[in-house]
Amino acid sequence: MRFIRNVKANLAVRLIMAVVVTTFGSSGVLAGEISVYKDEDGVINLTDRPVPSGTQVQHVIRYKKKSAEELDQAKAADDQKRRAAEVQKEAEKTQGLQEAAVKAREEAEKENALAREKIEAAEKYLERYRQKKRRLRRRHRHEAERIAREAEEAQARANAAIERANEAEETARKGSTAQSGKK
Repeated sequence: MRFIRNVKANLAVRLIMAVVVTTFGSSGVLAGEISVYKDEDGVINLTDRPVPSGTQVQHVIRYKKKSAEELDQAKAADDQKRRAAEVQKEAEKTQGLQEAAVKAREEAEKENALAREKIEAAEKYLERYRQKKRRLRRRHRHEAERIAREAEEAQARANAAIERANEAEETARKGSTAQSGKK
């Protein structure tokens, strides 16, 4: 049990040290050493001043103050990484939009082909219907109307799919334009 508490305490100390060094060490605010110790009450302390007598230091972090030039270089490198990450993110977004547009276009083409097939079938049926004798026409009229309705619905779905594909392509084009404008 004591071992687990020591591990937890060590992890906490290391985390605190990492935060302190990252926050203050990289900004050039501090230079020197940070000592980590536990006082008689068991509280973990961080200090850049001498440790009270009779206390055992657990960790010491040494760091060096960075020059203005080093800070500027580090800031420039961070800015460059951030910009590269933003460009990469925009490129991935644009690629996703372009893939969605291609998929929508393929779906629209399939819907359009299906609509053409239904329209052709309806036209063939109607042609046969016109050629039948009068008594057979009554019986086939309802079937002809149903087929014509299906063909119209298929064409409407195809038109909607084409519209979605056009919108997806426009969105991808806008995303590509926005990305090229940021470079």
